[in-house]
Parts: sequence; structure tokens; C-alpha cells
Amino acid sequence: MPAYEQSAINLSRRGVLKLAGAGLAATALAASPVAAQTPEDVSNVDLNLVRRGTDKKLDIFNMDRLEEHAKQIYGHGTYVFVANGSGKQWTLAENQRSWGDYAFVPQRMRGVVRDKIDLSVDLLGLRLPHPFIITPFGSHGLHHPLAEVATARGIAKSGGLLTVSSSSTASMEDIAKASDGPKWFQIYLTTDDGFSRTVLQRAKAAGFKAIVLTVDAIGQGSSDEYMRLGNPRPWLPYGNFPDGKQPAFKTNLSWADVEMIRNVTGLPVVVKGITRPEDARSAIAAGAAGIQVSNHGGRALDGTAAGITVLPSIAEEVKGEVPLILDSGIRRGTDG
Repeated sequence: MPAYEQSAINLSRRGVLKLAGAGLAATALAASPVAAQTPEDVSNVDLNLVRRGTDKKLDIFNMDRLEEHAKQIYGHGTYVFVANGSGKQWTLAENQRSWGDYAFVPQRMRGVVRDKIDLSVDLLGLRLPHPFIITPFGSHGLHHPLAEVATARGIAKSGGLLTVSSSSTASMEDIAKASDGPKWFQIYLTTDDGFSRTVLQRAKAAGFKAIVLTVDAIGQGSSDEYMRLGNPRPWLPYGNFPDGKQPAFKTNLSWADVEMIRNVTGLPVVVKGITRPEDARSAIAAGAAGIQVSNHGGRALDGTAAGITVLPSIAEEVKGEVPLILDSGIRRGTDG
């Protein structure tokens, strides 16, 4: 039994959502209680920077409310790491502000029955009950003792799709076994091509249904505030890497990498981090089965345009040839 299983607690429906700032493809933001808990003793972690041991139900119905609770639970350093964007955080703020550029213009008298609206969607061979995806983010062990195992169980209860980060605290195999819900695997290719291929083969063997290739983050972006604090992120081992240490990312990515992933896994490849129409066209030409319009939640290059701002031009270029996924700045159900 993995060590984090020994601290198991009950998770409510839709229990684990990413904290604000990091890219959310979407969130199931029902007003459900969420268990917030951390072990009292975490090796190699300064507990002044991580949440103290608490067990508290949180009534969550939007990301703003979740942030309010998070500030009370996390240490300041951990909160800044999780919630902040990069640089002066212009892109993080723009991701949220830009949704205000769009408004609903509802049609009336259409015979719609509120409780019978069908939100289901078909996505790369999966039939999902709603179009909300938990987008990849690493180190869930900072947020919950069961790490990504808890996330997998929580999202499975809503029938949603979980994208597992290669920078997870738990191993991809343990996450895959945690629930029967659909899962994709996200990868940062590394400078060691053989190691990247091994990781991809493990994801295929574990049962992941697609590979998400992140192309918009050649290194972690940090906010000015986080750097001022001295980069105080607590270190937790990564479950998918030797000795728990994250290998160096490959920065000279090319469209040939999409073909390599397809050849190694035989799985659909979603390219995550597209913000330009011509890159969307190149991704399709390289064999991408889907495109995720993303600026890494404002956590990579600050000054990048918001996802919703660039989406129309990309959609015009793609014209429905492959599915488009949008993340960043989503705070409540009425966004999007």
C-alpha cells in the first residue's frame, strides 16, 4: 500500500480542484464540501510553508471562495507558489479579466427544461457527462496527503476527465489504479529522449487514453513575490522520476515530437499551449488529435495574451478539424 494511502480520508464529490492561477481547463464547481487536510509530519517539508493539520469542510461554489479558504489553510509561501502567476502576474490577471469581454445573449421561450439540459460531450473516443476537464498540475501532495490519488477519486465521482501531470507526487500507476474514471497523461519531454520514451510507454501500459504534450513552458515561471520570498516552495519527491527529482526539460521542441509520441504510444496526442492560429495548423499537420489553447495559466511567460482572447482566431483556423480545449482564468460556471 502506498504511504499516502495510510492517511486516507473521505473525499466529497468533485473534491479536489486546482487552486486559482494555474490553468484550469474547467472545474466542476458545485457547492459541495471539500475535505482539506494535511499530515502533521511531512518529511523534508517546512510546515510553516505548508498547511497545518486541519480537517475542515469547505463550501465551494467558485474559485474566489476557494482562494479565501486556502489563505487560511496554507502557509504564506505555499499559497504564493500555488496561487500566483509569473513575473508581475499580468497574464494571470488578464486570464480572469478577459472573460468579462464576453456576455450571454440568451434565447428565450425555447422549451428548455432546466434539470434536463444535456451537457455531455464526445472527446477523442470518450463520452463525458460534461465538458469540464481537470487540467494537469503537479505536486498534489502539497494540497492533500493522498495527492493525485484523491484527485482521481474525486473527479471520477463527477464522471469527469482527469489529466495527470508527469510532475505528480504519486506515480502514474497508482493514480491510474485509484479510480475507473477516464484519464489522460501530460508530459514534459526531457533532454533524455530514452527516458521520455520510457515514461510514455509507462503511461500507455497504465491505461491512459491520450497524451497531452505541454509546449508552452520551457521552465517554471515565478512571480516577483515568490522570488522575493526566496523561492520557498517545499520540496516533495516526484512519483514518476528516479530519486523523486525532476529531470531537465527539453526546450528545443519540434513538431516531430508529436509524431514520436504517436509512434511510441499509439495514443491520441493533444498539444497544450497553443496561442497562435499558425501553430494550431502546424500541430494538426504533425498529427495532433486535439489542441489545448493555453498560456499555462499565466505561470510561464508573463505578458502572454489570455486564452479566451486568442481562441476565436484559432477556432477559425481549425474549423472543427480537431477538438479545441480552453483553459486559464475560469473561476465559475458562467465563465465560458
